[in-house]
Amino acid sequence: MDINQIQSIHRFNELLANYVNINSTTVHTALKESPLDRFMRTKAHIRLPKSQEWLDECFHNRISRKVNNDSCITINGVLYDAPMQFIGMTVEVRFLPGSMENAYILYEGIHYPIPATDKVANSKTKRNNNLPTINYAKEDYTYV
Repeated sequence: MDINQIQSIHRFNELLANYVNINSTTVHTALKESPLDRFMRTKAHIRLPKSQEWLDECFHNRISRKVNNDSCITINGVLYDAPMQFIGMTVEVRFLPGSMENAYILYEGIHYPIPATDKVANSKTKRNNNLPTINYAKEDYTYV
C-alpha cells in the first residue's frame, strides 16, 4: 500500500483498523497462537492499575532541580516557583511531558505545585533566610 494514496483521515483509520485486526488474529510463530487468543487465554492474570492517579504518575517525567535563593527552579529555560521551605534543597520535580501546568515537587509523599514564576511578584516577595543579622551599631559586632 502506498501511503501517498491516502487522501483522508477516515481512509487512514480504516486501513489502520484493518491492519490491527489482521495482525491480532493471525497466528504468530513465536506465540504459536494469535495475540488475541493469547490475550483471551491470559486476561485473568492482568493486573489493573491501583487508580487513574497512580497510572498517570507512572508516566510522569522525573527530574532533580536545586531550588534557588529566590525560591525558583528552572526547567527547559522556564522559571517555576517552589515553596520557600525548599530553598537550597535539591528536589524531585514530576510532570507529564508537554504539560507543565500540573508539575509538582514530590517530597515525603506530598505534592507541592510549582506554578510558572510571575517575575514581578517574585521580586517583591519577602523571604526568611534564617541567617543571623549583624548589628553594626555595636562595637563588638554581636549577632542579634
